[in-house]
Amino acid sequence: MSRTGFIGLGSNLGDRVAVILDAVDRIDETPGMSVWRVSTFLETDPVGRQDQPDFLNAVAEVRSSLAPVEAMAHLLSIEQQLGRVRSEADPGGPRTIDLDLLLWGDCTSDEPGLHLPHPRLHERAFVLLPMVELAPDLIHPTLGRTMQELLAEEIDRHGDLAGRCRPAGRGPLRTPDLE
Repeated sequence: MSRTGFIGLGSNLGDRVAVILDAVDRIDETPGMSVWRVSTFLETDPVGRQDQPDFLNAVAEVRSSLAPVEAMAHLLSIEQQLGRVRSEADPGGPRTIDLDLLLWGDCTSDEPGLHLPHPRLHERAFVLLPMVELAPDLIHPTLGRTMQELLAEEIDRHGDLAGRCRPAGRGPLRTPDLE
């Protein structure tokens, strides 16, 4: 059975564009997984620990026959291949690549190491903005609201996106029409 999934892509070390594109290629080469589309790349401030470089973030939409636990195992392997070292001492620190399983069809999970939907998806503009670009009417499986609605709520809580999410290499960010 094929399902649609969404993977968060992030990097704040090295050649961020090259590393993210390499990760996308490796995801697409994974048996049972095919990258369908990739969102616009966004330049974003770090969340939590501020004493690190800005991130480049995007979201990949994939089609897959893999179970969520299999997909997550492949993502962790790709992170390791691309030089990611996970540190319990510095979980919010800089990283060459960060691959987050955001949504996997309508699957939900609270297993150790696999939380679906991603527990902070609805709190992060750098994830919601690309989600609105790729799937504005997609309904969050546990919150019951569309990606557009969740982005509007995030903006209501935290204010304008312009200072927080910047299109990589292009002009000022235009907030999508959320009406």
